[in-house]
Amino acid sequence: MISQSLGNANILSKMFCSRCTSTLAKFETVFSLPTIKYISLLNRLKVYHLVGTSVAVPSSGLLEMASLVPDHTFLTTSYIGLTAAALLSLATLPFSNIIGFLYISEDKKLIKISSVNFWGKRIDRIVNVDDWIPMLELPAKTLDPIYLSPQLSDGTKYKLFLKFGNVLNEKRIGEVLE
Repeated sequence: MISQSLGNANILSKMFCSRCTSTLAKFETVFSLPTIKYISLLNRLKVYHLVGTSVAVPSSGLLEMASLVPDHTFLTTSYIGLTAAALLSLATLPFSNIIGFLYISEDKKLIKISSVNFWGKRIDRIVNVDDWIPMLELPAKTLDPIYLSPQLSDGTKYKLFLKFGNVLNEKRIGEVLE
């Protein structure tokens, strides 16, 4: 009796939870990019480096003020930390909004896009099929042989590496892309 009431409460919480909408609709994985975890790690490297720099710069300044380290240690630490942060940010700029997984609902009305943002965090977004602009309606780009650039009706652009990923259901992904 208690387990049944707890089960009903769990169902109700899932029905009213805005973050749990994916549990109500069944999705099938149609595309996966195995290297997305490495891309995410590369993007997260910026965060770890910035945290390390934010600790190292004040520490080196305090140590220099206490005359425990040579002069100009603060400037050297600042220069190395900020230059490396700028280089990491520029180097990982092309690796934002890469689609790692693409799901299509069983009723073919919803698309779930799992992508990696600039900071390496996974972003799951569920959109209507009507919001996805078909690839044939978009103009051809010079980088199309490397990756496709799907777009949503709100202007959000993604990168889809079909060449390096695994297409798990060609028929269903063709319905979405075309």
